[in-house]
Amino acid sequence: MEARERLKILIREYGGTQKVFASIIGTTQPTIANWMAQNQIPEGGIAKICRALPEVSFEWLTGQEETPRRGYQEQPSTADMTMRVGQPYYSRMPASAGQLEMGDEDVTVEHISIPGMKVTAYFPVVGNSMDPTIQSGDIVGIRRLDGLDRIRPNDIYLIFTRDNERMLKRIKGINQQSPYLTLYSDNPAYDPFDILKEQIVGVYKAVCLIRSLE
Repeated sequence: MEARERLKILIREYGGTQKVFASIIGTTQPTIANWMAQNQIPEGGIAKICRALPEVSFEWLTGQEETPRRGYQEQPSTADMTMRVGQPYYSRMPASAGQLEMGDEDVTVEHISIPGMKVTAYFPVVGNSMDPTIQSGDIVGIRRLDGLDRIRPNDIYLIFTRDNERMLKRIKGINQQSPYLTLYSDNPAYDPFDILKEQIVGVYKAVCLIRSLE
């Protein structure tokens, strides 16, 4: 099997597009496109894939074995295909580290699949209010909570409001008697602020982070 075909299998299983796959392994879409064009995965690329996806064997990546690793099937069953689709990646609907209005840009065009990760959806991040923990350009994976009572102090959450805003913030605790929820930024340049609980329509816990190393 040629290197190009191996890359196609990886892209299909991990994200579905060159852009998402590149984010997962810590490189760029043009780099992946170059590997495809040259029909070769360079040593540095193999190292990136092995670090990001330890379940992918070095021998298979380098062509020392032609049998796909466990989990790869050239003609997958319907169940396998469902598993490989992954979770939606809202590439045109950023999760703002400050706040951002939601509108017609709310479109899912890609999916990300990370084995073992229980995630509702993925969003790109804009803004610097959560620096250095979460930076602009990162991709955050979130999992929906059933209600505010599920919030754990000091964790980071994506908050959706009735005013069509979403804010990626840290919640340090909840006062059950107060009608307000206090949201915190990790960047000390941003002050904490309160939001009415009744304005919140959705709470999602940030459970994973994808960051490019380039």
